[in-house]
Amino acid sequence: MGTSHFRKPLEANRVVSLKLMVDNGVSRNQVRRLVAEGQMFRVERGVFTTSKPEGTLLLRALLLRRPHLIFTGRTAIELLTDAPLTRPIVGIVRPEDSNHSTPLLTVKRRRHCPFQEHEGLNIAPPAVAVADALGEVGEDELLDFLESSYATRKGKQKLEQDLRGFPRMPGKLKSLLSHAAIGADSVPEKQVFRELRRRGLKVVQNQQIGAYFFDGVLEKSKIIVEIDGFAFHSAEFQDTFVRDRWKQNFAMRQGYRVLRYSGSCVMYHLDKVVEQIVAAANGDPTPLRSEARAVWEWHETYMRDGPLGAGMAQ
Repeated sequence: MGTSHFRKPLEANRVVSLKLMVDNGVSRNQVRRLVAEGQMFRVERGVFTTSKPEGTLLLRALLLRRPHLIFTGRTAIELLTDAPLTRPIVGIVRPEDSNHSTPLLTVKRRRHCPFQEHEGLNIAPPAVAVADALGEVGEDELLDFLESSYATRKGKQKLEQDLRGFPRMPGKLKSLLSHAAIGADSVPEKQVFRELRRRGLKVVQNQQIGAYFFDGVLEKSKIIVEIDGFAFHSAEFQDTFVRDRWKQNFAMRQGYRVLRYSGSCVMYHLDKVVEQIVAAANGDPTPLRSEARAVWEWHETYMRDGPLGAGMAQ
């Protein structure tokens, strides 16, 4: 890297160390001039970039002096959700590392931390990232992130695996997880099961009973909650139609009561859905306001589409 090299525009998005430049014959005065001309940007002592240090370029620059850095907290969440990165960056270093926090980097020291690779960067698992973001990121945002990170049937297993990274689970994380709809397959499921947990009910999602998986199971009260999608009955595949009937019949034979709702029920009448499930779980036979009238007299789907449309839509 000779001095004549800098007569041409520098290659963009590169991370360069001062040592490498000096070793290749570039003087410190030349480096200062390049910075003054806007061709190079100083990130921290001895580390420069050839473009404005933003996004993953900034992360790569911070890694130059900390090759074992694991990004966590708000930074890991932003990386996994493709959100713009907020400064300071948050990362984990080993206790023996001599690195300290800087205006660009908040350092957390941890002897052991599991990590996963994301676009060439080492980041903490979602549960660890959330624990490190408590107090800096709103709880609703953290709940959404947890639920999307640990969605579907394998979500619970993945969460249990990630939680092994804690010698002892932080109390605030445990409290947050108690309200999260882990294992949900859809947004309506997340909404319903999150609200049930807020009311103190224990819900296991994507629970297997026999050969079948059910959306949500309240084992203490022997209640199963099924949330259907927004598809039309007329478009429902025959095998799905038959399977769901036998699935529900099996559950009832095992002593469960099955409460079933559509996506539109959750979208327009979440409060009524939750109210009915809570009443059933508590064994309260008192008729609810939503039960005092026939559903076609108040449900938004009937009001919007009329009897024919509502009869077809879920």
